[in-house]
Amino acid sequence: MSSVKLNKKDLLEKLQAKLTLKIGKKISQQEILDKCIEFAFNRFEEFLFEKMENPQISDKLIKKIKENLIDAPLQHLEKSDDELLYGM
Repeated sequence: MSSVKLNKKDLLEKLQAKLTLKIGKKISQQEILDKCIEFAFNRFEEFLFEKMENPQISDKLIKKIKENLIDAPLQHLEKSDDELLYGM
């Protein structure tokens, strides 16, 4: 079983309370999260366009990154990317 850190734990608890009042039965937070994940998966396109807190990259930063690109030859042509990155 894995552990997930929640930034919106208070909202999960409020949702749990609202659901309990609405249906008259307490639902576990795990069940709520499972259903939310299933809901998002089944409505992926809608979920994709939901406002996410992703930092926006400015045109100025994109230009700066492009200006700092270099085209350098690989030093180890005999090694794969995985070998170079992970020492495999």
